[in-house]
Amino acid sequence: MNKWFEYESGHAWCESAYKYQTLPMVAEFANTVTNLPIIVLPLLNCLLLRKYVRDVNAGLLLPQLLLTFNGLASTYYHATLNLFGQLVDELSLVWIITVFLVVYIPVMRWFPKKFNQRLLLVRWAVVVVTAVISALCFLEPNLNAVALMLFSVPAAVVINYEGTNSGLPEIESFPRRILTLWGAAFSFWFADRLLCDFWLYLGTPYLHALFHLLAGVAGYTIFIMFSVIDIDTRSDRHRFTAAIRYFPDKSGSIFSFPYISLKERPESLRQLTALEKEEPAISKY
Repeated sequence: MNKWFEYESGHAWCESAYKYQTLPMVAEFANTVTNLPIIVLPLLNCLLLRKYVRDVNAGLLLPQLLLTFNGLASTYYHATLNLFGQLVDELSLVWIITVFLVVYIPVMRWFPKKFNQRLLLVRWAVVVVTAVISALCFLEPNLNAVALMLFSVPAAVVINYEGTNSGLPEIESFPRRILTLWGAAFSFWFADRLLCDFWLYLGTPYLHALFHLLAGVAGYTIFIMFSVIDIDTRSDRHRFTAAIRYFPDKSGSIFSFPYISLKERPESLRQLTALEKEEPAISKY
C-alpha cells in the first residue's frame, strides 16, 4: 500500500524531465495546471442547466461531476506522479463512461426501444461489467491508458451516429468538432508517450499538457451535445427549450466555446409539442 502513495511511483510523462523546476511541490507543472478546463467546463454546463436538472433529469449531473472529479484526480496525479493518483485518474475515466451510458442510454437512437422495459437490467449489466474492468486496472497499470485510448474508437462511432441522426441542425456539426478535437488530443498524447526524446531535444516536452486542454474541451462538447439531445427527446415532459450559443466567436468556429442557452416556453407550446410527438403513433391505428 505504501508504494501507491510514494512520490513518482506511477507513470511519468515527458515533462517529468523538468520536474519540480517551476514549483518545488509540483512534479509536472504544465500537466497539472492544464487540468483546469476538465474541472471547470462540466461545472459550467451544470450551472447553465440547473433548472432542467432540478425539474426534469437530475441524472445529468452525475457524469459531468465525475468529469470534474477526473480533472481533480489528474491534477493530483501529475503533481505527485504517484501510483494512487494514476489509478484514481484512470478509474474515474472508466466510471465516467459507465455513468454516461446509464444516464443517456434512454435517449440514444442506437439503443433498441424494445429494451426500454428492461432498462434497469441493462444499466446494472453496464455497472457490473465496469466493476470487472475496474478490478483489471490494478493488474497492469501501465496498460490502462492504452486500453482507455482504444475504447475511444467505438465511442467515436456512437458520438458520430447520435449527432448526425439527432434531427437537430444545431448539433449536426458537433461530431466533427468533437472528433477533430479528440483526434488532435490523441495525436499529442501518442507523440508525448513515444517521441519524448525528440521533444526534449527541442525543449518542448509539453504535448501531454496540450492533450489535457483539447481533451477537456472535447469532453465538455460531448456533454453539450447529449444534453441538447436529452432536452429535445423529453420535450413533451417539460417546459424548456435549448439553443446553442458560442463564445467568443458567435459564428461557431472550432476556436469558439459552445454553450447551452436554456429558456422556458409557454404552457401552450409545451402541449402542442406533446401532441406533435404523439401524432405519428396515433396515425398507425
